[in-house]
Amino acid sequence: MAKPRKQWYLLAYDIRNPRRLQRTHAFVKKLGIPLQKSVFLIRADPDGLERLKVGIRQRVHGRRDDVRLYPIPGPSALWAAGLQQAAIGSLYAAGPDRMPEKPGSRIARLFSRRKK
Repeated sequence: MAKPRKQWYLLAYDIRNPRRLQRTHAFVKKLGIPLQKSVFLIRADPDGLERLKVGIRQRVHGRRDDVRLYPIPGPSALWAAGLQQAAIGSLYAAGPDRMPEKPGSRIARLFSRRKK
C-alpha cells in the first residue's frame, strides 16, 4: 500500500492569552517552519495533519482565539516583500510538491530539527 502524500499548509494564528500563545507556538514550532511569529509553513500527511489539529485544539480557546490552516501547492506559492523577502525566498527551492533533495539546504535543515 502506498504511503499517503504529504501536503503543504500555511498555518496562522491569533491567540489572546499569553500562556496559550506560548504553548501553541512551542507546539507548532516543532512541526513546521516559522515564517513570522504566528505564521508557519507545515508539510504533513493526513495523520500528521490530524495530530496537528488535535494538538492545537488542546491548546487554544475555541471562542477567543483564531487559528487558520490553508492548504497550498508548495512554498513557491508564497509571495513576500520587505524584511523577510530573502528568508522566505530561500524556501522556494523545493518546488511545489517535494522537499529539496540536497540534505544541507535551508528547508531540509529546518525540517530535520523537528522534535519527535
